[in-house]
Amino acid sequence: MSERRDLWVPAVLVLAGCGLLAWHLLRPGGAPLVGAAACTVGLLSGIACLFVRIRQGQKRVVQFGIGCGFILATFMPLDLGLHQVLPLLIAALAFLLPIRAAPVQTRMVLLGVAGLMAILSMLCMLGVIDRALTWYFVAGALFFTMQVLYSRVRPEEPPPPGARVCIYGGTFDPFHRGHRALCEAALEVNDRLLVVVAGSAPHKFADEDGAAPDRTPFHHRVAMTRAGVEMLPRTEVLELEGKRVGPSYTIDTLTVLMSSYPPGTRWRVLVGADMLADFPNWREWRTIIENAILLVARRPGHPLETPAALEAYAENILALDAPELGLSSSAIRARVAAGEPPGDEVQPGVRAYIRDHGLYLEGVDA
Repeated sequence: MSERRDLWVPAVLVLAGCGLLAWHLLRPGGAPLVGAAACTVGLLSGIACLFVRIRQGQKRVVQFGIGCGFILATFMPLDLGLHQVLPLLIAALAFLLPIRAAPVQTRMVLLGVAGLMAILSMLCMLGVIDRALTWYFVAGALFFTMQVLYSRVRPEEPPPPGARVCIYGGTFDPFHRGHRALCEAALEVNDRLLVVVAGSAPHKFADEDGAAPDRTPFHHRVAMTRAGVEMLPRTEVLELEGKRVGPSYTIDTLTVLMSSYPPGTRWRVLVGADMLADFPNWREWRTIIENAILLVARRPGHPLETPAALEAYAENILALDAPELGLSSSAIRARVAAGEPPGDEVQPGVRAYIRDHGLYLEGVDA
């Protein structure tokens, strides 16, 4: 129970039962047993409503409460015969045992029966049929009408909004402070960050078969990336693209991740402003932007302009407020190849890894 208003149905039922008990005990000629029965029914139905509310929600508890109220009415201090009590019980069943879903044909039959019951009740009132049956037909019409309403097919509710998960992919050769700054900015507006180290980026191929001989081996780039994101909360470095043969496409990575996260997860793909202009050339780019928001980080010399092909998806493109450091992985590689240290542009852990493994000393295309 998260809100007090959820308590009103069970509270009314319990108070009604207690009130009937008090009425029977205080009035001359009262029937204490009937009052005690009414109080018991009110108490049990109130407890049942609480249970239904906890398990199935407010809408269900209202239906259940009305049904219990009809049953409670059978204990009213009146000299009711069986022909008066049964219609109340029939009406109560419409609320206590509603049909949850039914095909159109079944609903049409139920509607026809409800209409027939209504006609018969009118004939009873006119004296054409025994008037003693009037309330039976009224209760029947109510029962079948409520079943028609309850059994309508409802569209599936979308899953509740889930966590905001951002995918940040790159070759990270090496991972530098500019990458780190983007990660920090992305964590400000997302719940989780997945840093995906590219196996072979399509736009950086060096030959036709998908090999990129100028790339540092995958396991080194993963290790440098892990060192670069060290101490960042809610951040994970993924190696799934290194297990693929050939180019690494964002749509493939997004598809795999979407299948492994719960429904309702809100996906974002972090790209630079320089990549936004080329985005309409990505493989299955429409599928990407329809399933994930593009989080665009500004890059020096690249104004944040939405290409004409993406104007229809403008609501799925958001600018990321991140510092424009203008650092370059290729410049760092060239500096190391020339015998200079990588400097403060990379974090201490990344610098140590480059030094310990002798990276970028040969075969660097500066």
